[in-house]
Amino acid sequence: MKKLINNQYSGIRGFNYQPSYGSHGLEIWGDHFDIEVIRRELARGKQYFPKINTIRIWLSHDAFLRDSRSFPEKLEQVLEAGSRLGLQFIVTLFNGWHSWPAFGGITQLQVGEWVGVEPATDVFTPYLEAIIVPHQHDERILLWDLCNEPFNCVPDGKPTDDLVNWLKAMYAKCKELGAQAPLCVGAVPKIENLRVLNPMSDVLTFHPYYAWNMWVETREEYEANLDEAVEFANAVNKPILATETGWGSMEDKHRSEILEVELEGLVKREIGFTAHILHHTLVADGHRPQYGPISTANYMAFIEADGSLRPYHDIFNRF
Repeated sequence: MKKLINNQYSGIRGFNYQPSYGSHGLEIWGDHFDIEVIRRELARGKQYFPKINTIRIWLSHDAFLRDSRSFPEKLEQVLEAGSRLGLQFIVTLFNGWHSWPAFGGITQLQVGEWVGVEPATDVFTPYLEAIIVPHQHDERILLWDLCNEPFNCVPDGKPTDDLVNWLKAMYAKCKELGAQAPLCVGAVPKIENLRVLNPMSDVLTFHPYYAWNMWVETREEYEANLDEAVEFANAVNKPILATETGWGSMEDKHRSEILEVELEGLVKREIGFTAHILHHTLVADGHRPQYGPISTANYMAFIEADGSLRPYHDIFNRF
């Protein structure tokens, strides 16, 4: 077993969070935005999991483009709600993961046509200015995550040059705008991705899933992936943090067994984590079948639609 040398973030315990009332960023951060629901659901998280200290949220560039004036105030309300509960935030600026229903976000085609191509409008700088500048020194923000799973929309083996160049540009712009919190890019746990994203990552962040029905069939394979990631982090002298983990299952007990493998493997290596996903939501993979399509990731929420703790999911508190 590989041991992490720089364990600066080993104490991070938390969740990804999407409010229950929407499936798309335009709903969550747009006209349907509901801070009272967010306050209530974050409070439930702290009630059931009292030791959590970090929440990873995904912003919506789409919603900002729709209404740039109200968007920054909505973010401030969420940061304040979490701060009152003793929570810091990993703020994810863009999203590259796509499922059903769509959350919204970027694709390689989009960024390839909108970065450095004349006379395309600069759709990114105004957004980053509105988000980064007011929070340059905001201690409520633990990390700025440039993009959630940016390569999700690119088939394996295909070039990702446009996305990589865009991420480099976003990294440089955030630094230019005075971002003090470290920058990262949350990506699926392929060692190739960590290598490619290293120049845009002050902190390495990855999504280690024990994807039992997909690409990680055994516990041994899952742990080998963790060791490979730790070895790379040690080689480049950077901390590493799991900003997603917690592969899903429709069966509550089975899901808790998956969690046990994942979280035990992370804790043994002193890797902190924000599991996926705190609360029932209409966002893909965060709900049971009556609320929408079910993917191979199954059901990943820890708190049910009625506000109760999902059976067996107090196992999180062991770690």
